[in-house]
Amino acid sequence: MKYKLENANDYINQIGVGFSVFTSLFSGFFLLILLLNENTKFFGAGALGTLTLIMEFIYGVTVTFLILKKREKYLHLTPFLILNWFIGCFCLNTFVPIFEDLPFWVYLISLLFFISNFFIYQKPQENNFTLFVFFINGLSYSLILYFTFFLLPLTPFAFVGILLLGIGFYALVPLLVCIIHIATIARYFQENRKHLISFIAGFGFILVLLFSFVLILDRESRLINVRRPISSFTSNEDLPNYIKISQSLEPNFFNEILLKKDIVYTGPEKYFDYDLGSFGIEQFNERKVHNPFITIAYIFCEDLNLSQDDRINILKSNFDKRLETEEHLWSGEDLITKDIKEDVKLYPDSRLAYTEITMNIACKKDTWRDQEAIYSFQLPEGSVATSLSLWVNGIERKGVLTTKEKAEKAYKQIVGAESRDPSLMQWREGNKVVVRVFPVNYKTSRTFKCGFTTPLKVEDNKLKYESLSIKGPNISNASTISRIQMTGKSDVETSKNFKLQNNFYINKSKGLDDWEAIIPLSKISKLNSFAWKDKIYEVKESQKVNIPFNASEVILDLNSSWTLNEIESFVNVKGKEFYVYDDKEKKEINKENFETVFLDFKYLHYSLLPLYTIKHNSLIITKSGNFSANFEELKESEYLKKIRSQTKSQNLKVINISGDINPFWQTVKEQKYVDFYQTNFRNSLKMLEGNYFIKYKTADNVVNIEPSNISIQEKPKDSTIKNYGPNHIYRMYAFGKVLEEQIKIQNDTLSANKYVTLAKDANIVTPISSLIVLETDADYKNNGIEKNVDTLGNASIKNDGAVPEPHEWVMIIIGLTTLLFYYQRNKKQKA
Repeated sequence: MKYKLENANDYINQIGVGFSVFTSLFSGFFLLILLLNENTKFFGAGALGTLTLIMEFIYGVTVTFLILKKREKYLHLTPFLILNWFIGCFCLNTFVPIFEDLPFWVYLISLLFFISNFFIYQKPQENNFTLFVFFINGLSYSLILYFTFFLLPLTPFAFVGILLLGIGFYALVPLLVCIIHIATIARYFQENRKHLISFIAGFGFILVLLFSFVLILDRESRLINVRRPISSFTSNEDLPNYIKISQSLEPNFFNEILLKKDIVYTGPEKYFDYDLGSFGIEQFNERKVHNPFITIAYIFCEDLNLSQDDRINILKSNFDKRLETEEHLWSGEDLITKDIKEDVKLYPDSRLAYTEITMNIACKKDTWRDQEAIYSFQLPEGSVATSLSLWVNGIERKGVLTTKEKAEKAYKQIVGAESRDPSLMQWREGNKVVVRVFPVNYKTSRTFKCGFTTPLKVEDNKLKYESLSIKGPNISNASTISRIQMTGKSDVETSKNFKLQNNFYINKSKGLDDWEAIIPLSKISKLNSFAWKDKIYEVKESQKVNIPFNASEVILDLNSSWTLNEIESFVNVKGKEFYVYDDKEKKEINKENFETVFLDFKYLHYSLLPLYTIKHNSLIITKSGNFSANFEELKESEYLKKIRSQTKSQNLKVINISGDINPFWQTVKEQKYVDFYQTNFRNSLKMLEGNYFIKYKTADNVVNIEPSNISIQEKPKDSTIKNYGPNHIYRMYAFGKVLEEQIKIQNDTLSANKYVTLAKDANIVTPISSLIVLETDADYKNNGIEKNVDTLGNASIKNDGAVPEPHEWVMIIIGLTTLLFYYQRNKKQKA
């Protein structure tokens, strides 16, 4: 150890080393700031990068000149020269992204190369440590070779670019380093063969890793292609070609890489394009990455032969990448979510909850343009968005509800042409809501607030609240404070560590984790109703009725989540005929062939049954997963057109024996194309054997909230019914009515439809309505949007109670007048 320290001290004392150490540390620190600028706010990043390039240019020219002039005296500075050349390369790449974004491991492997050079270039000693250093050097040298090969086509232009402050020289750096490095270490290989073996072992280790990665990736690509039908032979022409792959594709790391070729990761066909590439016909808002491992692996993998748009659709359905495909009017790549406030109010008596999310957004780079933030909220089943606010010049401006067409047109006009302050909240299929905020820039952070009314789920004789799943700009590092408050007295158990403070349950954390709150189930209170205008909306226990139903045939909607025991139990039911659908082909399944038939569905993760061809009065038994294509992705297909025009008359009944429901079945259920009931496996067998189906009792004035096992009934106002419930009762009723009528109004002029008026009255975001915040009242007028008048308006965590009745207002006024009279009288007497 003493000997090594002495060698290090001698090296540091050599001419030029001290200055080189200072320059390397200084410029390396600047480069680190530039790279970490993804997650920090640093003013003047552009100026800093320019300063670093100038420093590296001056240092590189000076040291190169000294080494060429007095080789023996300055050759020991070669490792510093190589290091600073690459610092300049990486710095320039932040401005001119030849390599797009490089993953972290690329910088780490490069650093190992530079560090190992310092040991190797100083007459390495004969010990195990030296052999390890050569191993690391061989491993990391593979990356330098990759850079060299990638930049070879730029070599002629690099010589011309050298005249421009030497910037073009950086394209030659990997090639020069390759030559210099091999020439330098070759003599060590001649002196000691072990050094060569260690170097080759390191290089070979990377090749083995790459070979293993290529094998796995190629295997996945071949499996995908095996399941891809040849278009001219496919039996189901109603569905897009990519659906067959989507249905049989289980989401995993390797499949995602294959689908992101030329969308996120650079493919070999565009290897020497040196541009940012295209995103296909459909937009995909994910930062492009240049990953050498992945780019090389693409060369040896069988191509998927899918268009970019088909691959984007699979990413949307199988990998939940729908937020990434939302249309961006302005970029949002430099945004971060700084702070999140999650405020939850539980109403056990009503079996409802209201969640208010407040977010503070910032821009991490001082760019010349404003940016647009887009957030996606995945809501529990039956939930509805009920408020939106945006802070403009420090003042909270509340959202105004209007038709989805008017809201979208106004937002695009203001953001695209006028670049001023709007926010837009839109409904999406599959219990999703998307919120847009513009503009966000480096100098001004933005704050918005949105609220959601959700049913408390009845499960095992308890009520369960499920937190919202949110996707948006860099949420994982946000400072989060969560609060739970409750109406009435009830115990709460949470999966997250909440502490009781001042009658509130509080939790502070980073990011936004999924969590649950469990409270005891109680009977619905008779006082649990809400009065609005001339109606009263009363919450009651939902009523289920068993209706006789002897299915004409039973369709088992098989997929990979089924078990053979489940299938066997069904086909053993006497007196029933069972069938499956493979594409559009209908096949009988029975006790003799169920094992063989199931093999055809072993890799099917979701199905899209041709509901319009299934026999009238049939029963479908499904076991739904949590992902699938949805109606929005199928909107141009013949399949969806036939679903919409021919399915409802079929009187189909569906039993889902899974606790999950995918986007396809969710929409089919919400839009009442079938009668849908969710239960467990045992109950479904009883229903099948007993020839009955369970339905929620309903009427024109009743909306069932199935997750909560409640119904909301509309009645004429009755003075005997007390108005003590939250206004969320009416909001949930209105949302249910809009969804029930969605099929009828699809081709109507939405602005003239009565259900838009209902949505505005309850201030709810639906398939036909959106919430929008504009900067000034004049903006609403100019875009033909009427502000909320005589409506519930935006929901609030603070004000959710009943609106006083007219006679109650009279009593309040009389009371206040009396108090004022007595106050004035006492004041005069004292005077």
